[in-house]
Parts: sequence; structure tokens; C-alpha cells
Amino acid sequence: MRNSSVDRHLSSTSKSNAGGRRRIMIWLLSLAAFGSWAIFTFFSQGIIMADRSEQLTQKEKQKQAATQTEQQLQTEVNRLKDPEYIGEIARSKYGLYKPEETPIIGDQK
Repeated sequence: MRNSSVDRHLSSTSKSNAGGRRRIMIWLLSLAAFGSWAIFTFFSQGIIMADRSEQLTQKEKQKQAATQTEQQLQTEVNRLKDPEYIGEIARSKYGLYKPEETPIIGDQK
């Protein structure tokens, strides 16, 4: 009789341990799934951040080039307000001279 009660006790504890083991396995699988998702998200966001950083660098270079071009154009606009500069352009590009000026033409071959 004693053997039957021990057997019953062992079989009941192994059944309760099986449920506990099953819960632990489910918990570990859930933990592993969450960890995998977290690692994947971390690396994918790192890649996205690297791409965005590169795009930002390119946009900053474009902005700097545009700012430099704007400054050059603003300088040119300010120079075009000067009558002497306009006269210089008229003489060099269009061959126009003031009535009292005598053009000096270089040696032509």
C-alpha cells in the first residue's frame, strides 16, 4: 500500500511539474521572441539613422553651396549698381565707349 501512495504522489508531482515546465517554456519562448524583436528593431533603426545622417550631410552641403551662390549673386547685384562697373562691362563685352574715349585695340593677327 505504501508503494501505491508513493506512486500516486510521484505521478501527481510529475503532472504538476509538467504544467510548470510548460509555463516556463512558454515564458522563455515569449522572452526570446521579444528579445529577437528588440534586437532586430535596434539594428534596423541604426541603419535608418545612418542613412538619414548621410542625407542630412548631403543636404547641408547643398545648402552651403546655395548660400555661397546666393552671396556671389548678391555681390554681383551690388556691383551692377555701380556706374563704373556697368561702363566696364559695356566696353569689354559690347565694345561701347564714351564719346571722349579712344579705344585701344590690341595687336590682331
